[in-house]
Amino acid sequence: MKARLPLAAVGLALMLLMPACAEEEVLVNPPASAGLPGTRWVVTGFTLDAAGGLLPAGARLTLDFDAAGGAGGTAGCNSYFATVALTDQGISVTGIGSTEMACEPEIMDREARFLTALGRAATVARDGDRLTLAAADGSASIDLVPFVPEADRPLAETEWQLTTLIDGDAASSILAGTAPTLVVDDLAGRISGNAGCNRYGGSAAFAEQSVEVGPLMSTKMACDKAVMDQEAVFLEVLGSAVIWEIDGITLRLTAADGRALEFSTG
Repeated sequence: MKARLPLAAVGLALMLLMPACAEEEVLVNPPASAGLPGTRWVVTGFTLDAAGGLLPAGARLTLDFDAAGGAGGTAGCNSYFATVALTDQGISVTGIGSTEMACEPEIMDREARFLTALGRAATVARDGDRLTLAAADGSASIDLVPFVPEADRPLAETEWQLTTLIDGDAASSILAGTAPTLVVDDLAGRISGNAGCNRYGGSAAFAEQSVEVGPLMSTKMACDKAVMDQEAVFLEVLGSAVIWEIDGITLRLTAADGRALEFSTG
C-alpha cells in the first residue's frame, strides 16, 4: 500500500521545486521639471525668434521657482513674477508681470525679449547643472545655471564702485568713462572716494542698517557738464543717505526721499 502525503505537504514540496522568481525592478527617470520648486537660477543666455545668445557679464537675469507654483526674479531692470505649472511633459508659464522701473533702452529691450521668451517656455531639459527652457516650436530658449549666493562683502575697508543711480521708478547706469567710488574707513568715522570728476570726503556714522552722513567736501576740478551733473546727484544722494544694506557684492544707500545709489565690488 502506497503512502499518501497530506495535501499541505504536497503544496509545500511544489513551492520548493518552483524556480525563484524575483520581481524585476523598473527604473524610471524623473521628469526634468522634478525638483525645480524651491530653486534659484541665473540666466546665462537666451534666444527669441533666432536672435540673442550669451548674456554680457552683469546682465542680472534670474529665475526663481517657489514651492507654491510661482516664479519670479530679476529681468535686468525690473523684478518680475509669474505663475508656473510643472508637469511630466514640461512647463507652462502664465500671468507674467513686473515692476515698472525704467532703464536704458537696450536693457529694457532685452528685458522685454527675455520675458517674451519665458512666456513661450514649454519644455524643460537638464544636463548636469545646466537647465534649458524652450518653446515647443523652437522659437525661444533660455539657458540657466544654479544661482550661487555671494558672501556679503564687509562694508568697511572695501572699495565700492557705483553702478546705478535710482530715482523713483527710473534707474540709470553711470556715464562711460566715470568711476564714482565709496570707501568706508571705519563704521563710525569717515568716508571718501571719487565722485566721477573730483575726490571727496566727509564723516559718516553707520549703525546696524542706518547711516548719518556729515557734510561732504570735494576738490574743485571741472569736467564735462554731463559728468558734473552726475557728480552733483551722486554727492547729493550720498550726503542724504539714511539706510544702507549689503546683498553679496552689492551695496545700496537710500536717501530719505527714496533716491538710491547702488555699488558693487565686482
